[in-house]
Amino acid sequence: MKPKTIIIAVLLAIVAIVLFNNKEESSFWFFGDIRTSKLLILGVFFLIGVITGGIIFRRKKAHPKEYGVTNPNTPIAPTPLDEHPYSPSNLSDEDREYIRRD
Repeated sequence: MKPKTIIIAVLLAIVAIVLFNNKEESSFWFFGDIRTSKLLILGVFFLIGVITGGIIFRRKKAHPKEYGVTNPNTPIAPTPLDEHPYSPSNLSDEDREYIRRD
């Protein structure tokens, strides 16, 4: 048997022992006074906890091993340095003066 199966079986056995040792009647307030067995109350809250834990700690989908490129846009060809909008040859005299002062 796998260790995970053994741990789950032991935990379920402990839950069963705790539940069946609490058979006496108890009052429970939930929008009014309800008189019911502790067995029912503990069992319902245990199930709510298991469901909540399953939702919170569920495994996420695995990432794909390979990523494909699905970009429909064509890449823009790089411009030569002289044609770049910020190249020194495209600067105005004011801009050159400002940079020179730095």
